[in-house]
Amino acid sequence: MFPIYLLEDNAVQRKEYERIINNTILINEYDMTLVVAAEDTAGVLSKMANSEEGLFFLDMEIGEESQAGLKLASKIRAALPFAQIVFITTHDELSFLTLERRISPLDYILKDQPADAIMQKIIKDISVTQEMLKADAARHQEIFGYKLGKRFFSVPMKDVIMLSTTKERPGCVILTATNRQTDFPGNLNSFEKKYSQLFRCDKSALINLDRISNYDYQNRKVTLAADIECPVSFRKSRELNRLLKNR
Repeated sequence: MFPIYLLEDNAVQRKEYERIINNTILINEYDMTLVVAAEDTAGVLSKMANSEEGLFFLDMEIGEESQAGLKLASKIRAALPFAQIVFITTHDELSFLTLERRISPLDYILKDQPADAIMQKIIKDISVTQEMLKADAARHQEIFGYKLGKRFFSVPMKDVIMLSTTKERPGCVILTATNRQTDFPGNLNSFEKKYSQLFRCDKSALINLDRISNYDYQNRKVTLAADIECPVSFRKSRELNRLLKNR
C-alpha cells in the first residue's frame, strides 16, 4: 500500500487531519494507508526508514521551531526524490523557502482557512496523488527495468520476450529480448508481481503474453518470438489457454 505520513503537534488538529485522511482512503477504496500521525519529526523519520515513496502532510512549525517541518521536508526530498509533500501551516511567509530549497511541494495549505476548505484541500491532494500513481503504474508497465551493479537499465516491454532462471546460476535472472540477452541479480517473483504482461508459465520462466506466436495446449509448449520454445507446467496450462482466448 502507498504510505501517507502526517506531522502535526496540535493534538486536536492532528486527530482531525487523521480522520479526514482515513475517511478519504476508505470511501474511495484507495490502495493507501496512513502509516503514522506523529507529533514530532522523529516520529515520521522512524516510520519512513524502509519506504521508497509516500505522501507527507507536514506542519511547518513544531513546538518552538518554526521551520521544523521545512527541515524535515528537505530530508524527505533527499531520501525520496519522488515523494509528494504538502505543508499545512500558519506560516505563509515561509513558502518562498520551499522554492529556495527545491522541495517542490504538491500543496501549501494555510490553517487560517475555514475547516471545510482545509478538509477539501487534503482530500484533493490525496486524490491527485492517487491519479499520479495510476499514471506512473501505466508508464511502468510499458518499460521493463532492471539493475546491474549500481546502474539501472530499461527495455521497452514490447521488446521483452521472456525472463528465465537456471539451477546452475541461482539468484540470477536471464533477460531475453528482441535485440539483447543479458543477466542480472534478482528473482522472478518480484517481476511477476510488478509486470502484468509477464506470465509465469513454470517455476523457471516468465513469458511476455504479447510475444507469444503459438501455444500447443495438448503438449503444453508455447512458442515465442524468435522461435523460442518454452514448456508450460500442467498447473499453468489451463490458465494460459484461458488468457489467450480472451486476448
